[in-house]
Amino acid sequence: MNTNLEEFSYLWKNGLDSDWALLKFNASPLEKEPRYLIVNTKTKQGLLVHDDAIYQHLKETMCEKGVRIISSL
Repeated sequence: MNTNLEEFSYLWKNGLDSDWALLKFNASPLEKEPRYLIVNTKTKQGLLVHDDAIYQHLKETMCEKGVRIISSL
């Protein structure tokens, strides 16, 4: 993928001190792999990205950068 995610770097720049996190959830008990939403823990709002491929790449990058994973807001 040739997407430059630098404009979204605020999501992982402050690491564990960031207000941004990945909210882990499973849509059904049968799902083995967790799903994630990008959320702001301070405002309790989610980040909307209209391109599914970019959103997926953002979540993967956030995991690689060590962004917090939470299970509830």
